[in-house]
Amino acid sequence: MAIVGFSGKVTSYDLAVGVKINMDELIYMISPVDSPFINGIGTDGRQLLASSGVDQTEFKWMDEELLLPRAPAAGTGAAGAGSTTVTVSAADSYKFQVSDLLTIGEEDVAANASVKIITAINNSTGVITVGNWVNDSAWPATAAAQQDTIICLGTNLAEGSDPGDARSADRTIRSNYTQIFGPTAVHMSRTEQQISRYGVSDEFAKQLYGRSVENVITREQAYLYGQKHEASGEKRRSTGGLNYWISTNTDTTTTLTIAALESLMQKCYNAGGVPDLLIANPASFATLNATSDTNRVRTVIDDPRRGRVPVMSVFHEFGETQMVRNRWCHTETAFVVARDGLQRRVIQPLVVEALAKTGDADKVQIVCEEGLQVKGEQHMGKFTTLTGYTDTP
Repeated sequence: MAIVGFSGKVTSYDLAVGVKINMDELIYMISPVDSPFINGIGTDGRQLLASSGVDQTEFKWMDEELLLPRAPAAGTGAAGAGSTTVTVSAADSYKFQVSDLLTIGEEDVAANASVKIITAINNSTGVITVGNWVNDSAWPATAAAQQDTIICLGTNLAEGSDPGDARSADRTIRSNYTQIFGPTAVHMSRTEQQISRYGVSDEFAKQLYGRSVENVITREQAYLYGQKHEASGEKRRSTGGLNYWISTNTDTTTTLTIAALESLMQKCYNAGGVPDLLIANPASFATLNATSDTNRVRTVIDDPRRGRVPVMSVFHEFGETQMVRNRWCHTETAFVVARDGLQRRVIQPLVVEALAKTGDADKVQIVCEEGLQVKGEQHMGKFTTLTGYTDTP
């Protein structure tokens, strides 16, 4: 491909300097194959990624988690090494109170018949001191694995007792930055615009369209892999994408299968969410995508007006998950996300603006500024080490 120094056009030769043309609607004319995350449409006809305005370069939202009465065992010796303590993370220790009844949900063993009662809690270390309540001998004598769960069975205060200490869960304030995508110059002489080209009625407009497609692809990649950062004192910012925000639920399996998907969905489900989108490179779908098995994978044509883009959904224990094929997603990673938790926050829609006139040429720039909001990342997940595909030149 030859890269030339001249490119682009807006509408007419005599645009006034500084006039802006809002091109944000142009992105909906770009094929969802080129920008499946931003422009994709689901099986229900809804846009995959909603958008809303914002009036600050740093936008904020609140995440809220309930004090669910259960927590994973934390570290070696979490529930074993005797029968007097269990250990959870310091943050999870606030989910329990003195006089709560506890049992342990152990992986790969029969249901635990022992119940303990909490006598003290160290919120600094997460160590919970327990005493016997029912079936002390059935309490695990060996260290609990990280996957084991400490389960609260309710409070057991004496009849007529005052309630325990009041607890509350504050909301977590999260924030991201808007990122300036552009400005990208489009510059073409009058003569260059008049030269006829096969199949091209307006070279200036063609070049402008090409730069716009490149802009939306750049945003697509930023929303997948961008890192939230602001350069001190320089007024330069980058927005954090899915890979930055999703950190609670991860999976290091090497092959994307139904079993692997259900395992990651289980983690999201345990945290209170059920993601409905699986974003991955088509190469990563090779094993999962058994199109001949209509009980597992179904394909629909979502909208004939948008180029009849086929949409696939995989069915599993947690319902239906739409498979979003994204060529910009690296084959090592895949994201399981909840569509309702994602939004584009737009401070400046994509615009084309005429630049100062110099010589016998038209000059414009295209630019936009926006960022990604990821609300409830603990309800989402990602695969980080998928293999099985080599992109050989």
